[in-house]
Order: sequence, then C-alpha cells, then structure tokens
Amino acid sequence: MKVYLFLISLIFISCDFIEKKPDQVLARLGDEFFYKSDLKDVFPDEISSEDSIIFVKNFINDWAKEKLLFNKALVNLGDEKQENLNQLIESYKNQLFSYSYHEKIVKSSMDTFVTEKSIKDYYNKNKLNFKLNQEIINARYLKINSENYNLKDVIKRFRRFKDNDKLFLDSISLQFSSYYFNDSLWINKDVFFNKFPEINERLKQNIVKNKLFYRLQDSLELYLINIKDYKLKNDIAPFDFIKSTLKQVLLNKKKLEFISKFEKELIEDALQQNEFEFYETNI
Repeated sequence: MKVYLFLISLIFISCDFIEKKPDQVLARLGDEFFYKSDLKDVFPDEISSEDSIIFVKNFINDWAKEKLLFNKALVNLGDEKQENLNQLIESYKNQLFSYSYHEKIVKSSMDTFVTEKSIKDYYNKNKLNFKLNQEIINARYLKINSENYNLKDVIKRFRRFKDNDKLFLDSISLQFSSYYFNDSLWINKDVFFNKFPEINERLKQNIVKNKLFYRLQDSLELYLINIKDYKLKNDIAPFDFIKSTLKQVLLNKKKLEFISKFEKELIEDALQQNEFEFYETNI
C-alpha cells in the first residue's frame, strides 16, 4: 500500500508542482528524509508523468546509495584512514577556496594587455620550439556552375586576384556555389581539400608544393583552387598561425607572475602586521 501511494504521488511531480505545493517527504533513510523540495533545482523541464516516476525513483535511489555508502565507510574504515581522508578533504577545500580567490584577484586587478611586440619577441626567441604537427596552407577556392556566363572572366580574375579582381568576385559571389578567398589565413591542408571531390594524395602534394592553380570539374560544377603558400609537418609554425596561442602563453606567464607577487606581498603584510611569525626551532 505504501509503495502504491508513493508511485501515485510521483506521477503528479513537475517543476510547477514542486514550486507551488507544500513540502512533502518522499523517502526516509534512518533518521534522514528526502523532501519534494530537494528536487526543485534538478527536476527536468517538459518531462512526462511516466518519465517523472523513473527520474524521481532513480534520483532518490542515488541519494540513498550515497548515504548508505558513506555510513558504511564511517563504520568500516579505520580511524587512521578516516583521518587521512579528512586531511585530504581539508586540503582540497583550502586549494579550492584559494584558487577561486586567485581567479577573483586576477580578474579584478591584473593587467591582461599583451602587446604585439612582446608576442613577436617571444616567437622569435623560441621559434625553434614551435614545430607544426600538421600540414597547413594559404589557399583560396571557388565553386561555380560550369555553364556560368561569367566563367572565363571569373577564372582570369581568380588566378590574377588583384584588388580590383577581389572586388569583382565579391560583387558576383551569389553566383558561386561556395568560395573561400581569405588566402592570408593558414588552414589545415586536409580540411581545405575536403571541400572538393576526392583528390588523391599524390596530386594534392603536387598542387601544394608547386603552388599551383588547379581546375577540377565534375558533371555540374567547376572548382578553382589556388595555393599561395604551404608549410609541411615539422616545419616551424608561422607567426600568424600560432599568434593567439602565444598570446595565451604570455597571459598565463603574466598570471603566474602576478599570483606569485601577490602571495609574496600577502606573506610580507602578515609578517608586518604580526599576524604571522617564525619561531626558533632545533630542526
């Protein structure tokens, strides 16, 4: 009878129900109780009555398992083990609070500006350490219907690609099935060539290494490809390719230096205020 009544009550549980109805005991484990309000922040939106029953039963079972395991651990783990665990908990708590305070201080007080010059200087000083783990290219392409009335002009301007050509191609870009003209940005070679019908690896390497203009055609579309520059795996990474990563590296270094200085000043201030003292020992 108790199980039947429990299941009937679960059918009517919803976020609205939890918020508006008085609190109600849904389960008991020893002297501890699980209340309807304990579901308020975890209950899913837009859930059916059937799923509500499953969700609540599983949630309460997890609550009970956690409590039971903890109580069994208190009985069956020796005092020394419990003491070690409590020390770990206290240490983790201190680290967590300290980390959160560090983040607050860094966010509110640290200067996060990193100059272009400092990034370039760092790159030039350490560039031998920045080896590529992939092949990258500067390239552009466009895909156009092979019957397009502007086709000859498009091909000529795409190959030449001077400023007035870029303007013209941009002005008729709605005629292209797809395109990518930003050949000053580095892109993974395989990601770039995945935009086209299958090209064998040998031909890809030939196109890339010879910085070729290449035409590829299927039954409906013409693909125009132009390779401007390339870097092989294990080459030194170009500055522009890793600039954002280097900026983050310098920011992290700046953050560590800021925290180190802040902690040193914290100790010095505590010593000056007689909050912190060293005593003579025979150790």
